[in-house]
Amino acid sequence: MNNSPLQNPSLLCETTWREIDLSAIGSNFRAIRGAIGPNTKIFACLKQDAYGCGAGKVASILSAAGVDAFGVVSIADALAVRKAAPRKPILMYPGIGPSAVGLVRDLDLTISISGEEDLASWLSIGAPLKVFVKVDLGFWRAGVAPSNLRRLMDLCTSHSNVTVDGLYAHLSELGDAGSSTLTQVARLTPHLAGLKAEGRLPATVMVSSSESLLNHPEFDMDAVDPGALLFGLTRSRTGRRILPIRPALSAIKARIVALKTGHDSMGAPPDLPGYHPDMRLAVLGIGWGHGIPRRLGSSASVLVRERRAPIVPPIHLEHLRIDVTDIPEAALGDEAVLLGSSGADRITLPELAEAWNTDETGVSCGLRESLRRIDVAQIETEPRRRGIT
Repeated sequence: MNNSPLQNPSLLCETTWREIDLSAIGSNFRAIRGAIGPNTKIFACLKQDAYGCGAGKVASILSAAGVDAFGVVSIADALAVRKAAPRKPILMYPGIGPSAVGLVRDLDLTISISGEEDLASWLSIGAPLKVFVKVDLGFWRAGVAPSNLRRLMDLCTSHSNVTVDGLYAHLSELGDAGSSTLTQVARLTPHLAGLKAEGRLPATVMVSSSESLLNHPEFDMDAVDPGALLFGLTRSRTGRRILPIRPALSAIKARIVALKTGHDSMGAPPDLPGYHPDMRLAVLGIGWGHGIPRRLGSSASVLVRERRAPIVPPIHLEHLRIDVTDIPEAALGDEAVLLGSSGADRITLPELAEAWNTDETGVSCGLRESLRRIDVAQIETEPRRRGIT
C-alpha cells in the first residue's frame, strides 16, 4: 500500500495528482492501426490538451509510433504538438481565425474552412493557405451544408493562394443525432462521386472518428481522426471492431490533510447527507478547483487503506470531506484513491463517471491543470524520483 508519505518521497509536497499511463496511448494507437490497415491515414485528435494527458508528450509518443497527422482545436495545443512533432501535418479544427495567420504560417498548420464567410475572412489576409473543407452532415455544428459543398470547393480552388488538401466531416454518432450514421454519410456520397468524376476530389477524405471507426469500418476512407479511442475513453463496448484498448487516465489520488472527530462543542452536524454525530472526518487536498464536480452522486466514495470511505458534501475549491469513521487507522498523509486501486478494491473510470454525473471523456477532459500529471512509467521505474509534469 502507498499510505505513508515516506513511501513516496518526491510526492511529499503534493496533496493531489493524477496518474497517466502513456504506454496505453501507444498501445491503443497500434490497435487502431492494426484494425484499419496501412492504407488509411490516422489523424490523431489531441484536442483539450490531448484529453487531459498532455499534448506535447502524447504527440511525441504517437509521432514515434508512426501517426500520419494530428488534429487540434487550440493554438496552445498546436504549439505543443509542433514542438514534439516538427514534421507531422497538423489540422486545425474550427476554432481559430485570420488573426492567427502568423502562427498558422510559422507552425505550418492546415486550417479548416466551414463556409463561404469563413473562406472570405481568411482570403482577406492574402496569405498562402493549406485547407481542409469541413462538411456538416447532420451534427449541426461547424461545416458547410452538403448542398453548398461544390460551390465552396469551387471558390477555394479559384484562388491561387488556397490549396485544398482534404475534405472531412464529423458524424453525430452517440444516439442524439437526427439521423443515422448511414444516412449522414449518404448525404456526402453523391458529392464525392461528382468531385471524383471531375478530377477535383482532394487527396484526403475523412469522416470517421472514434465511435464510427469501431462501428462502421466501411467509412474508413482515406483517413480517420480518432480522439477518445486513443485514450481508452470510447463509449462503445460491442462495436463491429472490438479493440484491446485501455484508459490512459489510470488514477486520481489525494492525501488526507486533516482529521477530526465530531464533538458537541462544534455544534450539531450539518443537515446534509452523510453526516452523523461523533463521525470521524478526513479532509482531502482536492476540490472543484482541480476539476471535481461540485455536486456528486450519492454513491461517490474513495478508497483509503483498501476500504471505501463515502464523500460527504459540500465540495470546496481545494478540499473535500470523507467519512472515515469505519477506518480508524486512517492517518494524516494517507493516499485516498478517487480513481484506481487500493488493495483488492478498485474504482473504475465508468464507476467514477457515474458518480460524477458525466461520461469517461467528461472525467478526463474536465480535470484542470492544477491537478498535476505523473507518468505511471516513472512511478514504476523510479520509485524515489517520481516525475511530476
